[in-house]
Amino acid sequence: MAILTISRQFGGGARAIALEIAEELGYEYIDRATMFKDISSQGPRWGTYAKDFDEHYPNVWERNDWSFKAFVALIQSMIYEYAKKDKVIIAGTGATFLLKGVPHVLRVRIESSMEDRINRVQGDQVINENTARWIIEKVDADMSRSMYIIYGKKWDDAEEFDSVFNTSTQTQQEIVDEIKKGLAQKEALKTGEALNILTLRALAAKVKAAILTDPAFTVSYLDVVPKEEGMPRYGLIIRGFVHETDDSQSIKEKVKTIAGDLPLEFDIQYQMLPRFGHFDFK
Repeated sequence: MAILTISRQFGGGARAIALEIAEELGYEYIDRATMFKDISSQGPRWGTYAKDFDEHYPNVWERNDWSFKAFVALIQSMIYEYAKKDKVIIAGTGATFLLKGVPHVLRVRIESSMEDRINRVQGDQVINENTARWIIEKVDADMSRSMYIIYGKKWDDAEEFDSVFNTSTQTQQEIVDEIKKGLAQKEALKTGEALNILTLRALAAKVKAAILTDPAFTVSYLDVVPKEEGMPRYGLIIRGFVHETDDSQSIKEKVKTIAGDLPLEFDIQYQMLPRFGHFDFK
C-alpha cells in the first residue's frame, strides 16, 4: 500500500483525521510520541535526549554537538524503517521532507485557523485563551526552526506537499475522503523501482545512524547517500571527517558489515580538530 506522511499544526485537528484513516484502511499510526518511545529502546541516553528535544528547541551549540547529529540520524533511520513496513501514517518529525522523491508516498499538510486551534487546545486542557495562543505560537516556532535546521525547508511551504487541507474550511470527512483517494493513486506508483528507492535510502540512513551513534568514533561530519537513486548496483557513497587516525579504517569495516555485498565508495578524511559546518567534497 501507499505511505502517508502528515505535516500538521499543533491543535489543527490532524490527529483525528489520521486516526480515522488508519482505522478505515488498517494503517499503523506513528507520531512523534511513538518515535520518541521507540528511540528509547536504543538506550537510555537517547530516551533522555528525546525528552530534552521534545521540551525545547536546540541552541546553536547543541545543533553542532555529536549527540544532536546522532539523534537526528537515528530518527531519520527509524522513519525509513517505518516506511518500509508499508501501510503506515507518519505524522510530523520531518517525514514529509525525508521521504520526498519516493513515488508511493503521499505527503500532505493539515492546517487550521488560529481561532479553531485555540478552541481545540482549550478543549484538551483547562487553560485560558491567551495561554492557548502562547502554546500554539511557541510550538509553531519551535517546529518551524527544527525543520529548517535539519532539512533546510520551510515547514509550511505548500510546494513541499502533494495536498494541503484546512480543517476550518473543510469537514473532517471531506479531508479523509480526499486523502484516501490520493493514497489509491499513489498505490499505483508502488513499483519495484519505487521500493528500490526506499530500501536504498533506508540502508544509507541505517549506516549513518550506526556510525554517528557509535561512541568509538570521533566524527564531526558524515554523509551517507545512494550513489544513484534507486539503483542498488551502484551502492552507497560515504563521506566524512574523522579525528582519530584509526577511525577511517574502522568505519569502513563497520559499514561493510551493515551493507553486505553492496558496492561502497569512501571519502573519509582525517582532521586534527573538529570542524563545524558544511564541506564540499570533490
